[in-house]
Amino acid sequence: MRAYGYLVKMRILTALAYRFEVWIGMIGDIIMLAASVYIWKAAYGGGAVGAGASQIGLQSMVTYTVVSVLLAAVFQTGVQNTIYSQVREGNIALDLMRPLPLLGIYLSDDLGGMASALVNKAIPLVIAAALLFGFPMPASAGAFAVFLASCLFSFAILWLMSALVGLVAFWVVELGNLGMMKDATVRILSGSLVPLWFFPEAVQKVSAWLPFQYTYQTPIGIYIGEIPLGKALQEIAVQGVWVVVFMLLLAHVWKRARGKVMVQGG
Repeated sequence: MRAYGYLVKMRILTALAYRFEVWIGMIGDIIMLAASVYIWKAAYGGGAVGAGASQIGLQSMVTYTVVSVLLAAVFQTGVQNTIYSQVREGNIALDLMRPLPLLGIYLSDDLGGMASALVNKAIPLVIAAALLFGFPMPASAGAFAVFLASCLFSFAILWLMSALVGLVAFWVVELGNLGMMKDATVRILSGSLVPLWFFPEAVQKVSAWLPFQYTYQTPIGIYIGEIPLGKALQEIAVQGVWVVVFMLLLAHVWKRARGKVMVQGG
C-alpha cells in the first residue's frame, strides 16, 4: 500500500508542477460552469421543467449543473489513453515487468490526478459557483453522505469502463474514435449534460438497464433530493452490481491481454 501511496503522491506533485496548465484548466472549467448554468436559465427562466414526479425547479437544476461540472472535472479516468499509448509505443512489456500489478499502478495514477483536481479544480469551481449562483447546498446532511458513497461507485464504474476500452488496443492497431464514442455515450446517457428525467419514457426505461446513468445522474439526483434516501440505497446497490460485473469482465480481458503480450513479445 505504501508503494501505491507513493505513486498517488507523485501524480499529485506532477499535476501541480505545471502551473500554466492548472490555471488554464481552472479557467476553462469555470467558463463551462457559467455557460451551462446560463443555458438552463435561458431555457426555462424561473419555472419548472418536466412533468409529474420529474418536475425540477430552476434552483435544483442550477445545483444539478454545478455538481455535474464539478464531478466531470474531478473524475480522472486517464487509464484508457494510458494503456493505448503504452501499447502503441511498445512500452507495455516494460510496464508489465514492474513489481506492482499494472492496473493498480494506473489506478493509483488516476487517483492522484483526482486528488490534485480536488485542489486545483473543485475548490475554484465551488467558489465561482457560490459567487455567481449561490452555494450549491445538498438536500440534507443525509443526502450529502449518501451522495459521497454513490460518487465512489460512480468513479469505479467510469474507471473500469475506461480500462476496458483501453485494453482493446491489445487487439487493434488504432483505437480510432472508439474512445471518443465511449466518452460521448457516457456524456449523453449518464445525465451529465441533460438529466435523463427529461428524456422520453422509453429512453428512461432502457437507460435503467445500462450502467451510464449510475455514473452521474444517480449521485447528483441524490444530492439535490430528486432521488429519496430510500430509493438512493437501491440505486447504490445497482451501482455495486455494475462495479462487480465490470471488475469480472476486466479481469477476464486483462488475462487474455497479458497472454497476448507474452505470445507476441516472448
